[in-house]
Amino acid sequence: MTDTIEPVPARIDQQQLARELVEAARAEGAEVVGPGGLLTGLTKTVLETALDAEMSEHLGL
Repeated sequence: MTDTIEPVPARIDQQQLARELVEAARAEGAEVVGPGGLLTGLTKTVLETALDAEMSEHLGL
């Protein structure tokens, strides 16, 4: 059996992604805003990922 990898779209539809994340959070009973909520966790993850990428580029890794 061969698995097929779907192509990644050239541009991510950020509105659709946001809708899907909010729907998934609500379906799991998670808060969207506030301490421990989706927005807090997502913001932390995006900032950490961006900082890691900047440091890697700066250090030539």
